[in-house]
Amino acid sequence: MDIDYDPYSPEAMIDPRPLYAQLREQDPVHYVAEYDAWALASFESVWQVCKDTTNFTCTRGVPPPSALLNEPGGAATFALMDPPEHRLRRRILAPGYTREAADRDESHIRELARSVLAPLIAAGDGEMDAYRDYATRVAARTAGYKAGVPDADAEAIRHQCEKGFLREPGQKGTSADNAAAMIEAFTYLQGLVEAARRDPHSARGDLAALLNGTIDGRPLTDEEIVGDLFTILVTGSETTETTVAATLYYLAQHPAQLAQVYADRSLIPNAFVETVRYDHATDILCRRAVRDVDVAGQTLRAGQAVMLLWGSVGLDEAEFPGAGAYDIHRASERTLIFGHGQHKCIGEFLAVRMGSVMLEEFFAAVASYEVDFARCRRKYAEFVKGFNSVPLRFSVR
Repeated sequence: MDIDYDPYSPEAMIDPRPLYAQLREQDPVHYVAEYDAWALASFESVWQVCKDTTNFTCTRGVPPPSALLNEPGGAATFALMDPPEHRLRRRILAPGYTREAADRDESHIRELARSVLAPLIAAGDGEMDAYRDYATRVAARTAGYKAGVPDADAEAIRHQCEKGFLREPGQKGTSADNAAAMIEAFTYLQGLVEAARRDPHSARGDLAALLNGTIDGRPLTDEEIVGDLFTILVTGSETTETTVAATLYYLAQHPAQLAQVYADRSLIPNAFVETVRYDHATDILCRRAVRDVDVAGQTLRAGQAVMLLWGSVGLDEAEFPGAGAYDIHRASERTLIFGHGQHKCIGEFLAVRMGSVMLEEFFAAVASYEVDFARCRRKYAEFVKGFNSVPLRFSVR
């Protein structure tokens, strides 16, 4: 098939959705020779791989730089493990990420959202960047609260995590600046763990759970705790903040649906979830085939990398009729917006609750808004996608 797909091309690094449309139509299980990897663009193929822990592994590279460029695999985190190790590690954190836990966290998230929003609207009608001034700050502090990071440090550490993933035009893989940002974040978390070891009563949230958790009677090492905390900080904020900003962007593009949200705030969770489907903030996660296996008529060979194109699967017409339309009333029988199978996102309930609360507080405070579409910007990255600048003008209530 004559499709020039490279996950590190400028087109793919900013907004690959036009490329994904080509892949879905012409070659949904597409071989990329440069990386000896397969790009899976269809819903059904990704669904198959997600639930198959026999033929595919996470241990040899989930982040694209590891899987495609053979960079070091990274932290000793549950996200890079297969069953049964993955299940044993994940269950230490799982009680903090149930639906009931999200219910308990809601008041704290709402308080954070109001505290960040208040100075932005204090002077009356004005301007803000929905991502930079609002969503990223609330998400960082919520993720820090869950992880056990002091509130005063949460935004700075979150910023270092973000710097670790953003690329410059023409860049392929992790730069020295990316690595330095990651080292700074890991060094901070290592210090946090060491302080908690000295004074266990100071630990809270996931940090406390990990310090007290065991695997077959063995306590976790510092490296394992730091790896899991880093995963929580990234997954707990990177995707949610982007989706909140994108929801305001897409609602502004669809005035009739925006009016419906203003008239009925119960539609806000639907809008948030539809935005995840329409413009998924996690673009690529990888697996590796451990033996030859058939996927949609193609034979994936043992050792080959497999790119799961999350930014494509939600736009697959075979699964979502009218997938190219943004529709906050959409209902789907199956979804991959938070993954599927063993590695389904641990933070699903928290993400929807956090995103919904941020949007609820925005709509409660803002009577109307207009997005400056010309000034909106998207991240340049291969792992995470979406807007990192959504400037808007607003009128307060």
